[in-house]
Amino acid sequence: MAQARPSMQELIRQRRRAGFVGRDAERAAFRANFEIPPEDERHRFLFHVHGNAGVGKTFLVRELEQVAREKGASTAFVDESAGSVPEAMAMLSRQFAGQGHRFKDLDRLLAAHRERRYEAEAAAVAMLEPEPAGPSASSVVAARAGLVTLGMVPGIGAFAGVLDAAQLAQGADRLRAGLSARFRNQEDVQLVLSPERVLTPVLLNELTDAASGAPWIVLFFDTYERTGPFLDGWLHELMTSDRHGTLPATVVMVTAGQRPFDTARWGAFADFMTDVPLGPFTEAEARGLLADKGVVAEPVVEEVLRLTGGLPLLVSTLAEQRPTDPGDVGDPSATAVERYL
Repeated sequence: MAQARPSMQELIRQRRRAGFVGRDAERAAFRANFEIPPEDERHRFLFHVHGNAGVGKTFLVRELEQVAREKGASTAFVDESAGSVPEAMAMLSRQFAGQGHRFKDLDRLLAAHRERRYEAEAAAVAMLEPEPAGPSASSVVAARAGLVTLGMVPGIGAFAGVLDAAQLAQGADRLRAGLSARFRNQEDVQLVLSPERVLTPVLLNELTDAASGAPWIVLFFDTYERTGPFLDGWLHELMTSDRHGTLPATVVMVTAGQRPFDTARWGAFADFMTDVPLGPFTEAEARGLLADKGVVAEPVVEEVLRLTGGLPLLVSTLAEQRPTDPGDVGDPSATAVERYL
């Protein structure tokens, strides 16, 4: 039987991996962690990659994902396209389904959450419609306050700055009462008001089932400077408490963002996590990347090193141009911005 040909995406990933240069120590530490049993105090359950824009965080995290898969792990990747914890769970579910692990119970509840939230938003908006005698200022303020408090409107800061605590509480209470009257099932109310409380225990059960069919499960959370505001507290609670249930010991988390972890939240748990700060390439790493692209003329290499300061994104940008003369080396910052946009 003829072997199936790899997809375009698989071939692109293979080529990109073949050109991966540097970060040997980071990759080695991550790979070695799979050789250490979770019961061993040297094992790490969390890796946090951080550094300024352009140092190659996403590129490294994608490489770590391939390392995990080589170790037989089931993996899933969340980035800034997720705007909430339920959306992050949905991304995880879709990717596990592609690896043969269907999260049926979680998918059912996520669908119910989206439906109930839509109904709740419609009901909340109806509260803003004119009353027969005209809407009172207090009713409009209360309705808007309820929308803000329950996170049902974008741009929360626009309201939060002008509403006092009493208005927020009044609006939230009004909406809660309306939702309780609309949804007889208390779980439906919670799916709108506190979806994480309903969804997280189900996610943990799904991960436990998936863990029975894979030696490791590795969850990646990229662009953490954007997703951390709503994911960080949830992940911390997930990993350090049993409020929602228990996680399999074979789960490893990887987060990546521009800032270090919040020491006020995570400082007491340094013994189970590894901090992975990323800086510019060393000269040897930058030279290796340039050589891999055929850029070896010493005057050209020196000019690239001078202009980029070893910043991986800029070094890679110029390496792709394959300059053969120092005069051919343009401004890497402008090119990199164009590529990014």
